[in-house]
Amino acid sequence: MDKRIKRDVKMMKYLVILFLLSSVEASAITFEKAITVLGTHESVDSVNFKSKALSEEAELKGSWGDPKFKIAAKNFPKDSLKDDQTPMTGIEFGVSQKIALTTKYGNIEDAFKSLSNAYQFEADDKKEALTKAFWEILIIKRKVSEELEILKENNTWISKILKVSKRLYSTGKTSQQALLDIQIRKSEIESELNNKKYEISQIDDRLKYLIGTSDIEEASIPWKSLKTNSDKLKDNKELSLKEKLKAKDLALTASKQNYIPDLTVSLGYTKRSNIDGNGDFVGAAISFPLPFSGEKYSKHGQAVQEKYMAVKNFENYKRQKNRDISVLSKEIDKLLGELSILKEKTIKFARNSREITAKSYGLGNSTYVELLQSELKLQKILMHKVMLEAKRDFKRATLKYVKGESLNE
Repeated sequence: MDKRIKRDVKMMKYLVILFLLSSVEASAITFEKAITVLGTHESVDSVNFKSKALSEEAELKGSWGDPKFKIAAKNFPKDSLKDDQTPMTGIEFGVSQKIALTTKYGNIEDAFKSLSNAYQFEADDKKEALTKAFWEILIIKRKVSEELEILKENNTWISKILKVSKRLYSTGKTSQQALLDIQIRKSEIESELNNKKYEISQIDDRLKYLIGTSDIEEASIPWKSLKTNSDKLKDNKELSLKEKLKAKDLALTASKQNYIPDLTVSLGYTKRSNIDGNGDFVGAAISFPLPFSGEKYSKHGQAVQEKYMAVKNFENYKRQKNRDISVLSKEIDKLLGELSILKEKTIKFARNSREITAKSYGLGNSTYVELLQSELKLQKILMHKVMLEAKRDFKRATLKYVKGESLNE
């Protein structure tokens, strides 16, 4: 009996956990919360880890290296290992340390730190790019949802017309062909409705990949922010390129300083077997490499070319940015002009035309072909308006991203 009670209690706990999990998954999240989730996306974290790794490497590259300790048995005769056979026999204890005569290693360390900063800016840019992608998915979902509403309204309208057509057919005022064509048109709209529902399902899958859920609180989406300009600009991509250029400049300076070799200073103490210590020796040495090979020249040449490449990348990016801002601004103005004409004139005319044709068809004065043409014309115009609005907001989101405006507000 006790086992059964325990089993039932365990099952109840399991069901409660499942209920809580399903409740969490079903609850909608705000736009602000979704942006927070994007900041922890795997693609952002991977760049952050790269930045941290380079920061750690900077300390390693800027070090002179550890001092070296040496113990050596010196001048032992090969026939005997006794340490008092010759005046020079003994055990030597030595310490050596590499010493730089320039600030080369400091520049190398700073170069890696700049590179680390560049990847940090890249991580921030990746987050902004994901935010832009998030906006684009929201825009697409809004577009498809609005198209769905247009089709629903059209389906309701065509259903009423079908009733009118059946009445006209029963009185002999319209042909069976007309009735069949209107029924075909209704089935086409129903098919489009079904396709739009699948499109929304696919969009939800894209949202789940980005933020883990597809349920966003509609009221929390700051649609108005897309059409407003902000004075706070931070172009992470440009900042990243600046830091990379700085890193290459520091690396070039270090390569020039590399012509001055590092010194290795060594100190040694040789202990002899004499008890009084009178036979001990002390030694010192300084060594440095001779620049006979072409390695230093090759590295310097490579550093020069890499700096020129970083300069050109930075200059090209600024030119592309100015071009994109100009082109996007003009495209947005063009879309706004077209939308203004559609909303103020074309849609109004198309609705009036459909209403007039429908009334005339009900009285038997207009043909079903004219009726279907007016219905198709209005649907096409409404769909075009929705498409233009989506295109406009795509351009606005892209423009804000290119300029360095925040897409999080």
